[in-house]
Amino acid sequence: MNGAIPIAYVIDKLQLAGAQVHLEHLLRGLDRGEFRPQVFCLIRGGPIADRLRALGTSVEVLGMETIYGPRALWALPRLVRALRGTPVVHTYLVSANLYGTLAARLARARAVITSRRDTGFSRNWRLRLVEQWLVNPRVDRVVAVCPAVARQVERERGLSPERVVTIPNGVDAAAFDPVLHPRVPARRRLGLAADEAALGVIGHLSPVKGHADLLVAMVRIAARRPRTRLIVVGDGVLRQPLERQASALGLADRVVFAGATETVAEVLAALDVVVVPSHTEGLSNALLEAMAMARPVVATAVGGNPDVVEADRSGRLVPPRNPERLAEAVLRLLECPGEAQLLGEAARRRVLAGFTLARMVAGHAALYRSLARA
Repeated sequence: MNGAIPIAYVIDKLQLAGAQVHLEHLLRGLDRGEFRPQVFCLIRGGPIADRLRALGTSVEVLGMETIYGPRALWALPRLVRALRGTPVVHTYLVSANLYGTLAARLARARAVITSRRDTGFSRNWRLRLVEQWLVNPRVDRVVAVCPAVARQVERERGLSPERVVTIPNGVDAAAFDPVLHPRVPARRRLGLAADEAALGVIGHLSPVKGHADLLVAMVRIAARRPRTRLIVVGDGVLRQPLERQASALGLADRVVFAGATETVAEVLAALDVVVVPSHTEGLSNALLEAMAMARPVVATAVGGNPDVVEADRSGRLVPPRNPERLAEAVLRLLECPGEAQLLGEAARRRVLAGFTLARMVAGHAALYRSLARA
């Protein structure tokens, strides 16, 4: 094939969230001499759309209210026309997996790739049936973000193991380098006193992320170490309920709801321990970023977390939905700073060895190359 290979990406929204940030990082890293990406956003754009356009990437927002309404039928022919002649179509998230696969096959795309970024919590039983009966038989590859997700996908109807490819998420370890983000100024920006310990949790404020468990654990932590503060980074539907829970638990002066931020590395630099209390996960970008910043982490042993965190070597793993075990693991790190430092250093080495942005981009590039030229 002469010239750059066109790759079309289909995604539902382009707000500031994990899959969308992953897509931005992927497109930043792809060699534009070899690949020519274009993005089709089904419902609405957002900050990531603006960033992608700033990279010189074509972004078209179809403006559907939902993929299950009448506007979806109106927009389908438009997407089919746009995808004609595109050798590889890569879809992200469950709605785009369904809608994008249908459009790509109608457009006679040479290869269709779907993505799986979690072990199934984002799909209700109806969507799982649709995906297994209508989507899976019509795709050439499914990209799983970690071995745990791959194992789950391989058990689905309509897929054979050889069509499931594991390409782990990657983090820009050069940008998330503790040397570039000094601790003292970072703590000053968060208003932390010199004698305060700082915990952090970073992610969308939704039930599966386990923030409520961490607040319960925080009661035990604060009882033993009163000069400890929890920084909650992120926003979402649970913000007000979590704020009310913190107040009811007597933690109003110990918990800071910082909202979403684009300066995650600066926040991480100020933290003593990063907590990932999720009930279920794919492969958490927040976890990788914390580890790249050499922060000691306590994560629940769900989804892809154990694929990244080597228990007691590059972090601590605890059972999900267990505030007592969560609190004890955090307290151990706060009370043993030497041990915490060793875990943080090992965490960064772990990311550098297997979870870099360059490695993630190279995995996708190799997949696109093989399918486009097959």
